Amino acid sequence: MSKAIMEEVAAYLRQHADEELSLTDLAQHFYYSSSHLSRTFKKKMGFSIKQYMEALKMEKGIQEIVEGRQNVTETSMEAGYDSIGSFSNTFKRHTGLSPKKYYQESTKAYDFMVKQLDEKGALLHQDPDCKSGNRLTVALSYPEGYEPRISCVGLFKTRIPKEEPVIGVALSQERRFTFENVPDGRYYLLACELLEDLRLTKNYVLKHNFRWGSDEPLTFSGDSIYQEEISMRRPLPSDPPITVNLPVLIMRSLAKQAQLRIRKFLS
Repeated sequence: MSKAIMEEVAAYLRQHADEELSLTDLAQHFYYSSSHLSRTFKKKMGFSIKQYMEALKMEKGIQEIVEGRQNVTETSMEAGYDSIGSFSNTFKRHTGLSPKKYYQESTKAYDFMVKQLDEKGALLHQDPDCKSGNRLTVALSYPEGYEPRISCVGLFKTRIPKEEPVIGVALSQERRFTFENVPDGRYYLLACELLEDLRLTKNYVLKHNFRWGSDEPLTFSGDSIYQEEISMRRPLPSDPPITVNLPVLIMRSLAKQAQLRIRKFLS
């Protein structure tokens, strides 16, 4: 089975995200055995059917929370969870925040991010203690005539990120950046634009934002050097949801940088 067919499977899952589709039902719809479909999907897409469906549920939960329509119990049920504990734990793994704190922290981060629009430069998220010879240069391009506001680029351990990036950057009025001291490991390179639409909800439910993602991981082993050309595009129906809370991550990274500067000044 080709990747194009697996993308059709992913698009079908998104279209029917509100239904309780079983793997058997899905396999029958595409005329494959459950085991063969499951194996091929993960091989071609870089994530499993279960991981994809989980991310779709989290996207639904995020939308309910940022639109302020429901409490956590109702949101967990709306997202397809019978247990509020299971929903809350999964939600925190994906976003870095509990459902109860998500709206409050996201509102603060959004206000902070809007104030950064006139600030040209790069805000780096990185472990300051990590030293290596690994280097990655990224150059972003957008459709002709389009001027991005904030572009986020990062290396993640999984194709569907559940945690903050191993290393990342938020670029304002910049399209090129070089990461130094990248930790050893295998990571997926992902990029996304923020603040094209200035409404708060549109920067947490990222359904229309420009994006890009590597199909295969990059391997860093001490002195690896990569140069990646990133052609930003609109989302495809098969794209996995972006559930990482990027605005909050940016706000926290700035706070950490400020703390480091204070420590250096006092030392």
